[in-house]
Amino acid sequence: MAEEMATHDTGDEKHYRYKPFAGQTLRFLVKAAHDCHISFTTEEGESDPMYEVFLGGWEGQYSAVRFKKTDDLVKESTPDILSADEFREFWIATDHNEVRVGKGGEYAPFLSCSLPEPLNPTFFGFSTGWGATGAFQFFHERDIATEDKLEYRYEPLYGDTFTFTVTCDHDAHLGFTMGPEHTPLMYEVFIGGWSNQNSAIRKNKETTVIKVPTPDECCGAAKTYWVNLRGGHVRVGRQGETDPFMEWQDPEPFKVTHVGVCTGWGACGQWKLDV
Repeated sequence: MAEEMATHDTGDEKHYRYKPFAGQTLRFLVKAAHDCHISFTTEEGESDPMYEVFLGGWEGQYSAVRFKKTDDLVKESTPDILSADEFREFWIATDHNEVRVGKGGEYAPFLSCSLPEPLNPTFFGFSTGWGATGAFQFFHERDIATEDKLEYRYEPLYGDTFTFTVTCDHDAHLGFTMGPEHTPLMYEVFIGGWSNQNSAIRKNKETTVIKVPTPDECCGAAKTYWVNLRGGHVRVGRQGETDPFMEWQDPEPFKVTHVGVCTGWGACGQWKLDV
């Protein structure tokens, strides 16, 4: 997508700047010679517990996940992972009490570990340091517009839990696929369809596997939802609610790699995506 992203510059002394974290995946671009640091906390500042992801630390040679500022849960050799001359893309998935870190375009993480205790972060911090300055861009800050076209716009999806905010009058549609296009295997989630009276999950563009009443679900104001896809168990819920209002277990699950969003049937939309 061509939407512009704000650039956040950081200095050469380690000092976290915090922003709200409403989802489960952080996808970002960073330009720095070394020492890109990301922290996840439950308040707007360093807290206990917290965990940190270090990219290109130790003079640019290693990357790691650290818990409570003392324990490296995983540490791997990653020479030349960062660049002072170009932006490079990374993602951090934080669902299922795990931390998984990967490069943009690669679905297998190069860092992966379980957390010693549950932590549901509500803020993330970003910093450079140890002599390196940097610049960050965060994909979830984009405002994405969809027209009344029923044409999906696709993004890579690296985590199992996807969070999004949508503003529309009805018919918010999401497609979960095996590539950046319609694929033979796909899940679709419809919110506020059927004249804003029902929501549904569909597989392979033909079979509606569940349909539930959701009268006046879309109201023209911004609303945030989550979709969990792990193991083909498709669960759809509202922000602040742990129980889904729709769920279905696919007996023949497949690996989802992309998500598409669209509106139609007379509706346009504005989106922010946790990808």
